[in-house]
Amino acid sequence: MKQIRAVLFDAGGTLIHMDGERVCVAAGVAFDAPFFRRAEAAAVNAVRRFVLEYPASTDAERLPLYLDTMLVSLGFAAPEELRAAAGRVAAEHARANLWSRGADGAPETLAVLLRRGYRVAAISNADGRVRGLLEKAGFGKLLEFVLDSAEIGVEKPDPRIFHAATGRMGLSPAVCAYVGDIYEIDVVGAAGAGLVPVLIGDAPAPAGVLRVPNVRALDPLFPGFE
Repeated sequence: MKQIRAVLFDAGGTLIHMDGERVCVAAGVAFDAPFFRRAEAAAVNAVRRFVLEYPASTDAERLPLYLDTMLVSLGFAAPEELRAAAGRVAAEHARANLWSRGADGAPETLAVLLRRGYRVAAISNADGRVRGLLEKAGFGKLLEFVLDSAEIGVEKPDPRIFHAATGRMGLSPAVCAYVGDIYEIDVVGAAGAGLVPVLIGDAPAPAGVLRVPNVRALDPLFPGFE
């Protein structure tokens, strides 16, 4: 990683997470953090399988699957109850994006990367609101810029959105790392665009993929450069 000069980040699932308490309030179930994390993991895995089957799918097309899978994991088995709960959660997401909770230790980690001389930015498959969400979560002064797919017109894993970021920085993709949480979208996309991918979290991925459990664990990967 000695060649890396910039660290680019995914937003949802990496720098910001879904607010489980808001989801459960909207759905009408009690919030239990470990139970909710398992439901989130099931939703991510469903999206992974969907991307493998439909690689040209969009984030908007994948969102209903994500929410439905999560709600089934939370206990909504009856079709009519699932539809009602999904409608309430989708309405809450439309009112205020549910990916709104900053990842633990992430602002501090980004601040360390900046002090070490790295350039830091974000690339997100989003709906036009991610810049504001990142600012509210404490990342506003830490990110050089935020590329929102709704504004760019292409989504990860399309290499063009990664090249839009590296081009804006005036850097070769080979000296940029990209940190994201879904192998089929973030790792495959970044690698295909020539960046160095880092998978965050415990989502399934082939052996040999560079991965860390959380944002804080990035620290030893990027010790600085001369």
